[in-house]
Amino acid sequence: MELPKPLRSANEADLVGEPCPPNLLRWLATLPVRVIEILDRLAEHGHGAWLVGGCVRDAWFGDEVGDIDICSTCPPEEMLTLFGSDAIPTGVEFGTVTIKGDGEHFEVTTLRTESQYRDGRRPEHVEWGTSLEEDLSRRDFTINSMAVDVARGLLYDPFEGKADMEANVIRAVGNAHLRCEEDALRILRAYRFLERGTGQPWRMDLDLKEAIQLHSKRLEMVAVERRWNEVKKILMKPGAGNILNNMMQDGVLRYIFPNCQFISPKIFHAMDRDELKETSVPQLLSFLLVEYKPKEVFEAMKFLKTSKETMKNTSRFHERLSHLPKPMTGELRVFRHCLGQDAFPHLTFRKLLADIEVTIHGLPQMNLEDIDNVIAMWGALQPAMSPSECLVDGHWIMSRSGVGQGIRLGRLKDWLHRIQIEKDIDDRLKLEHELSLLPFGHGDHENWPRLQFP
Repeated sequence: MELPKPLRSANEADLVGEPCPPNLLRWLATLPVRVIEILDRLAEHGHGAWLVGGCVRDAWFGDEVGDIDICSTCPPEEMLTLFGSDAIPTGVEFGTVTIKGDGEHFEVTTLRTESQYRDGRRPEHVEWGTSLEEDLSRRDFTINSMAVDVARGLLYDPFEGKADMEANVIRAVGNAHLRCEEDALRILRAYRFLERGTGQPWRMDLDLKEAIQLHSKRLEMVAVERRWNEVKKILMKPGAGNILNNMMQDGVLRYIFPNCQFISPKIFHAMDRDELKETSVPQLLSFLLVEYKPKEVFEAMKFLKTSKETMKNTSRFHERLSHLPKPMTGELRVFRHCLGQDAFPHLTFRKLLADIEVTIHGLPQMNLEDIDNVIAMWGALQPAMSPSECLVDGHWIMSRSGVGQGIRLGRLKDWLHRIQIEKDIDDRLKLEHELSLLPFGHGDHENWPRLQFP
């Protein structure tokens, strides 16, 4: 297979490479033109340049490759000059420059040597280097420590990452304890790489697992936002329950949910069932923390500094889980209207939680037969004919009821809207008939039915 060679071969690496296998050659043949241009420009000015890290790993597996990262002997200051207005100094202090392409961006990082990581996040001092071997030796795991010379079609794999990928093993590069001490975020990354969605089980190398158990407290040195970002990626994986179970057993989950440290193994096992495959991150978080009270879950989201949207959606879905609509068509229509796309997952979770006998917010579960009745009626529910918005406005109600502007008018409209959804009304005349039957002239408006669930 012909390689898309740059016009010039870059400087050779200080490693002995091997010919790229067919799976990598196929990937190289599809590289964006801009990547070839970047490699060529670096070679033209006497620098070595290689594709490195996650893109090589994913290409080896035949997965869709996301970001394509390049490492080079070119110092960042020179890169800014070589690429001019196309260069963005995104992380010059750590040797990283982002090069703009046609609607894409590519990170180029200078080979480097580093001092100690005293803060558990980043090196105290960085020096630019020329050794690809040394640069790869400071990376986290062997499966991420491979590089490719595109011009020569060579794969550099000094730490046997390819063998570990074939054996489904996550292993640290060099000393596992040192890798975890340098950057504690690697602890969470190790768990994330345990699942590739292929159905084949992965495992951690024993030295890495021991290092993680020993150094997990260093996660406190990592910003909670970075911790949450890794956990969010784990939650989106098909084997999230198994990964999170391992994290709890290894004493790591406590640094993610310090106020919700114990989670039933039943929940972890259930998370990987087919019923939960299409659920969202807020829904999965609600399921994971279902035994805890709403206030505790809100505090957990607050600690992780999740987005306001994630916090709102998680808290709302979690709080509603303790409620089940009555097995009545009208009630189910209101439930569907209020929950929208959360309605079916809500019922699915209730069925699953009753099946595995897990409490909701620490409260006793309903009878499984009652839940089955609700789900059966849900399955028979016809699509809504009524529009989601109320058919009438305040002026319409005032002209027909005599109720003036104020709180009573707003509550009366909400009551009518509920009736509209309950009875699936799509005609104003029918709604006017319902209005004529309502005892709105008497009683406390605070007690009038509202369009809400629960």
